[in-house]
Amino acid sequence: MLDYKKIIEGINSSCKPYFTESVFKLQPSSLNRFSISGDNLFKAINNYDKSKEEINVLKWFDDFWIYIDIKFIDKNTFISISVFQGADMDKTKHQLFRAEWDDYNNTDEKHPQPHWHITSNQAIENTFEELAAVDDSDTFVNLLQQEKSKIININKIHFAMNGNWINDDSHVHALNNEGKIIKWFQGILSHLKDQLLYVKM
Repeated sequence: MLDYKKIIEGINSSCKPYFTESVFKLQPSSLNRFSISGDNLFKAINNYDKSKEEINVLKWFDDFWIYIDIKFIDKNTFISISVFQGADMDKTKHQLFRAEWDDYNNTDEKHPQPHWHITSNQAIENTFEELAAVDDSDTFVNLLQQEKSKIININKIHFAMNGNWINDDSHVHALNNEGKIIKWFQGILSHLKDQLLYVKM
């Protein structure tokens, strides 16, 4: 069984350097659940598992915000990292994508672990739906619904992050080592920051 105190302490100490515009810390939010906290928080909506939960996002850098949630339930561990975008004064921060690593201790797990969920298309859809509400006719709404029906909902796809297929192994990595989890956090924060800076160029 994982030592969750060691994981949280390790993430808190090793990931501070990735936050230059805010103070970063994972704090208990309920029994065996830890969420991001700090000195530069803003409300946002987390699109997660068909629900829309109001959360606090922490200013990360530039106009990017981040949310981290870790749950330890029995022998299972669930990690969720979401990146949002929006200017400081924007009332709404838009969720771009989410990284997840869920350990159900299920050898028949069909979803790759860890994996990505892409959610940025929801911000565009919401904008069109807001415009449609202003439009007096149903034409725009009908056109939007027709176009949406032509494409699959990519939000549901679990995009593999670390499949071990080249070694004839599974697409599931168990959460079974505190040190590896802490290093994964360091790697993912570093990688995401590099990529987000790259696309902003």
